[in-house]
This record gives sequence, C-alpha cells and structure tokens, in this order.
Amino acid sequence: MTRVTDFARIYARQEYLTPGAAETVEIIAETVSPTEHSVLLDVACGKGEAAATLAGRFACSIAAVELNDSFIHHTAAKAWFFNLRDLITVLRADGRRLPVGEATFDAAYCIGAPSIVGLEGCLRELARATKRGGYVIASDIIWRRKPDPLLGDEWHWLAAFEPKLSLDEYVAVIQGAGLHVERSHVHARSVWEDYWRPMRQVAEEAKTSQPADIGFADDIESAVALERRAVEIYIDYATFVARKQ
Repeated sequence: MTRVTDFARIYARQEYLTPGAAETVEIIAETVSPTEHSVLLDVACGKGEAAATLAGRFACSIAAVELNDSFIHHTAAKAWFFNLRDLITVLRADGRRLPVGEATFDAAYCIGAPSIVGLEGCLRELARATKRGGYVIASDIIWRRKPDPLLGDEWHWLAAFEPKLSLDEYVAVIQGAGLHVERSHVHARSVWEDYWRPMRQVAEEAKTSQPADIGFADDIESAVALERRAVEIYIDYATFVARKQ
C-alpha cells in the first residue's frame, strides 16, 4: 500500500492484512476439515491470525512462513499468548523457496500474497509441499475488467501490478503448477470496506496525535482512495480452492 517500512504501523488496528481474509479462513476450514492430526502450511502468514484461528479451533499443527520481521515477531507472540506455541511453528523464509520437504503437508494456503511472493514460484512451492490429494488454497487480487489502454501513472502501484490476471488466467496459472482448481470464489466488494476501515482509523489517529503525522495519514488516505477507485472499476479479490492430483 505505502512504504514497506510502514507496514506494521499501517496494519496496527487489524489482524488480517488482505480483503476477505476471514472469509478465506472459513473456506479453508470447510474445505480441509482439519483435525488434531493435520499438518498445514501457511505461506506469507502476516500477523498469524489465520494460523492462530485454525490451530485454536482444530488443534492442527501449522508451519507459518513469513519474511517480514515485525510480522514474524507478532505471529510468535500471538502463538505464545493463545497457548498455541506447540501447534504453530514460525519460519522466516521466502515463499518461493520453502525450507520444507516435498509432500509434507496435508494442505497449504497463502492468503492474499501469492502475487507479492511471486505467483508462479509460490504456487509451485505450495504444490510441492502438499501431499497428493491435499488442498492448496490461495486468495489474491484479480482483474474484473482489464484496462484498455493500460492504466496511467495516476494509478501508482496498480499500473505496475504484476501479474495482471483475470480470474480465468489465474486459474490457468494454478493448474500450470500441477493443481486442479475445484472452485473459485469472488469476494463481495464489502470486504474491501472492512479491510480499509481500521486503516482509516490509523490515519485519523496519526492526524490527531501529538505531534501530528500528517504525511503518514495522507499516505494511507491516498492509498485507500486509489484502491477504492480501482475496486469500483477494475479489480476484485478471489479465493481459489485447488487440489494436488
């Protein structure tokens, strides 16, 4: 959204870091039906909310992978606070080069981050790490309608967003990783408002703090306004449920 160094501050008021994440966790729960014997892989785990939710509900074991140090510390602290440290293992690693064995996990997921990690590499690793017959679930931003001509400079990060994939194109990439897509779910646009609301709260707090941080607040508000325009015209968030053949 803005400067990488500001991520922890931007997301200070929320545990899920992408639109529709809570709904995606429910899709994972319903699809995988984890048990205390299940071992799951969470790539780009963010603040560890999905891992904590699933481990807390099903007593399944989860390897939570993340590169951002502040999120690694947050996930580890969350596992400790909720007495899940025996179930959640936090790994600092690149999602394109996972330090895990082949066919190790009953299911794997990446919520909102495959394109950030590197789409094809992330999907290949998710597939490699999952047992045959296991599920791989991913959510990500997609084009609802591709712009023509390409977006101009006023769209900032969205103009350079790669990969620029429609829903069908995203399905094709997942299947190219050796997975069979069983279904896809496009999230309602209301999930974006839920995602932006705590960010706007952080912006308001920055404006009213002493001393006020107007620049930081403007960064957030400008980014939210840009994303809102993009959602109205071009983009959606989708969750894909695939299975390793």
